[in-house]
Order: sequence, then structure tokens, then C-alpha cells
Amino acid sequence: MTEPVPHTFTTLRHPVEKLLEAEHFLARLNQSDGLEFQFELNAFLSASRSVTFVLQKTLADVPGFAVWYEKQQARMKVDAAMRFFLELRNISQKQGPVSFVGGSFPGGGWTYRFVGQPRAVPEELTGRDIAACCAAHLVKLASLLLECSRAFPFHSCPGRAFTQEGMAALGYGWQDVEAAIGLPPGYTDVGDFPVAEKLRILSREIEPLDTASIERIADSDLRANGVRLQFPVTSGTDLVDDMAAMMVPSGAESEHPRDVFLGAILKRIRDIESQ
Repeated sequence: MTEPVPHTFTTLRHPVEKLLEAEHFLARLNQSDGLEFQFELNAFLSASRSVTFVLQKTLADVPGFAVWYEKQQARMKVDAAMRFFLELRNISQKQGPVSFVGGSFPGGGWTYRFVGQPRAVPEELTGRDIAACCAAHLVKLASLLLECSRAFPFHSCPGRAFTQEGMAALGYGWQDVEAAIGLPPGYTDVGDFPVAEKLRILSREIEPLDTASIERIADSDLRANGVRLQFPVTSGTDLVDDMAAMMVPSGAESEHPRDVFLGAILKRIRDIESQ
């Protein structure tokens, strides 16, 4: 007689780890300049893209997930900013560096802008510091994981699964619990011990989902070592914005960055003189 296959408990732990990895690189990105900025941006793009990859892999066999995620994909496809970040990751991984331009602040520090080549920068991201753009993207990914955890509570968190409600919803038995925790067969057979209390005690042996981190990031509270991240406030009318606009190809060969900088300065002078 064939032995029954133990129930497979699932968790959003790994997608959340990718979310936190992206937050880690965002914090480093926010403090970087020059070539180091490019490295951190590439790392952020890779980690943030992995959030949805790992999510799909993790819950691939969960009933109803495929239909639910198809709706999320449709929503993400019409979000120009999210689609732009997907394309940026493909560019950084397969074609070369992402196009951006930077400028320094009078009091120190740098701010960067995406340049619309080969993909146009969505209106939502135009005139915004790149780190701030990445932060907004991370918030959207956290919101996706939060929605998933609410749509599939018992498949998302082992702590929720190890409850009477979870047992009823997932249809697992005590042998499945023993197999998942690594207990010998029959270990949970302790007579009239209440089911809820038994599950509560056994749940100490598993790692619950870090819902606090998902909720924190979804609430735009991004941190590094417990300190909330602060991003440059931009107006969209800075010199670096003029440079970003001038670097977008217009059919002719792209200008040298030095010429773009000088052109942006001359434009500012003309604007001042015309007032």
C-alpha cells in the first residue's frame, strides 16, 4: 500500500527575504555616488525583480493562486512605473548599465535621474530622484505581498496554518504536523489534549511570517539599521532634470555628457536673461 504524501506547508518567507534584500540595497544606493551607485542600482533591480519570481515559485501549487496572480499581473502591466522597472532589470542584466545622470547638491551629496533611453521614463518617475523612485517601487511590491498574505493566510504563514482554522482550511492531519516539524510518528497522540492548545505549542517549532516587515514597507516606512530612510526632495526643475531631458535621443547621435552639461547651463542662463 502506498504511503500518503505528507502535506506541504508553504510560506512567504523567501519572497519577504527578497523584499528585505531589495530594501538593503536601496539603503546603500541612497548613500552612494559614481560607479558604486550603478552597482547598488543593479543589485536593487535584481533583488526587487526576484520578489515576484520567488512568490510565483513559492505558491505555484496553492489552489486558486494562479488565478489570483494572473489578476495581479494584469494590474502590474498597466502600471507604467512597474513595467519600467521590469525593463530596467532586463537591461541591467542582459544589455549593460541603466541610463541615468546625476548632479551634486550645493550642500553636498548627489541626486540622480533616469534617462529615457532606450525606454521612455514614465511620467510618475520623471523629475524624481532615482532612490525615491526605487522606494516607491518597493512599496508597491510590499503591498502585493501583503495582499497575497491576506488572500491566502494559511498558505502564507505557517503560524496561521498551525491553528484549528488552518487545519480545517488546509485539510492536514497530525501525521503531516509531525512530518513538518520532524517529530516521530505518533508523537502528537496525547489523548484528550485540546487541539488548539496542541497546535499552539507545536507552532513554537516553526517560523511565522514576518508580516511586520511587509506592513512596514507597504506603509512607505523604509529603514536601514532601524533608521528610517530619507530621500532627496526634488522639484523636477533642477539642472539634473534638464540634463536628463537633453540626453534623450532625438534621432541624432547622443551628445557627450560634458556637452549636455554645458548645454543645460546655457539653457539656465538664457532662461534667467529672458525673465
